[in-house]
Amino acid sequence: MPVTEETVAALRKAVRAKTAAEKRADDARAALAVAMAEAMQQGMRQSEVVELTGYTREHVRRLVREVEEQRSSDD
Repeated sequence: MPVTEETVAALRKAVRAKTAAEKRADDARAALAVAMAEAMQQGMRQSEVVELTGYTREHVRRLVREVEEQRSSDD
């Protein structure tokens, strides 16, 4: 059965939608990491961040460290 142009177009559209969704998810994760780093910098305890986000302590620590390292390299 030959592939129609509509099938190819639908597949390309689905790929673009998936790529866009992944980009939005990456952006949201980065924004969350920045928000966590800022909250902790302002005095919020790591345990509170863990409770609010549902992440493990190690995951919060790693993400916050990445934000801080990025900020240091930007200076």
